[in-house]
Amino acid sequence: MEFLLIWVLTGNFLDSGLRFNDAGNCYAAAQNSGIELRELGMAVPKFICVPVAMETELKLLIPDTPRSTFPFN
Repeated sequence: MEFLLIWVLTGNFLDSGLRFNDAGNCYAAAQNSGIELRELGMAVPKFICVPVAMETELKLLIPDTPRSTFPFN
């Protein structure tokens, strides 16, 4: 199992392409990126660490009007 870092930007989801061996490393990388953005005066986006089977592509299903808080397939 791997964890994929997904950034949430104003209701849109952005696949970071970054995969981690465990949720802790995924969370730490997102937090560190947030600290760096804050130091540059930028807003820190929200994020989700999604568990994904190894070497599996994740398809984001984003409807025109989002109804689900978990739009992954």
